[in-house]
Amino acid sequence: MQGLDHDTPRPFDPLLTAVDPEEKTEDAVKRAPSRVRCKACLNVLTSNEHLTPIAGETCHFFTNPAGVGFDLQTYLHAEGVTVGGKATDYFSWFEGFAWQHGFCNRCHQHIGWYFSCEGSSGFYALIVDRMLLD
Repeated sequence: MQGLDHDTPRPFDPLLTAVDPEEKTEDAVKRAPSRVRCKACLNVLTSNEHLTPIAGETCHFFTNPAGVGFDLQTYLHAEGVTVGGKATDYFSWFEGFAWQHGFCNRCHQHIGWYFSCEGSSGFYALIVDRMLLD
């Protein structure tokens, strides 16, 4: 188009959110962390910036004593998850860690487990097929 006094606009990327304050240039744009939501009610459970490797991996597959298998992802923080029940080490998938059930804060669906160990930071193991990623 003639008569425009500016350059052609750059393509829009919906994941771009903020200019890096240390760089202070438009070229130093950071991507927003992907939010992890409950598939049943869309409550925000955590974000992928909180993914944490356990035994070198963030993705795990385990089977419970009844033979039901679970694909899990491990997170250091999950503000949208409520932990319930007494901690137990019975059939723990992570040696040295006790587990408790984790429920969505909004709809109370079982969403995974919280693993804790005395003298160590705990972590959440959330069930992949019960989550959505923004």
